[in-house]
Amino acid sequence: MSNLAHQVERKTNHVQNPQPQPNVVRRKRSKITKGEKVLWTIAAMMLAAASIFMISNYAEMYTVNKEIQVMEQNIDKQSKQVDDLTLKKSELSEPLRIINFAEQKLGMKFDDKNIKVVNN
Repeated sequence: MSNLAHQVERKTNHVQNPQPQPNVVRRKRSKITKGEKVLWTIAAMMLAAASIFMISNYAEMYTVNKEIQVMEQNIDKQSKQVDDLTLKKSELSEPLRIINFAEQKLGMKFDDKNIKVVNN
């Protein structure tokens, strides 16, 4: 009997060998769909465009502010020159200075009888 049991065991071992199954290739689906990829790409492009726009505006504002400061410095210089020239004009147009200049440099004499007043 042992011989018979041994043969059955062999047969069962022989039958239990699995046959190789054909390899089935399964595609793994990504968790992000094509539509979401498109939306994220568009959002990233819009963010980049907005960033570039803001940076260019800040650069332009910096340039304009620098030009304004240069103009203000020029205006300050010009106003100082105008003030200096106004002061010099008032010093040069003093009547006593003109009389002294006329008497000393030009040899003129001040005579009240020859003065004529003209009204506009």
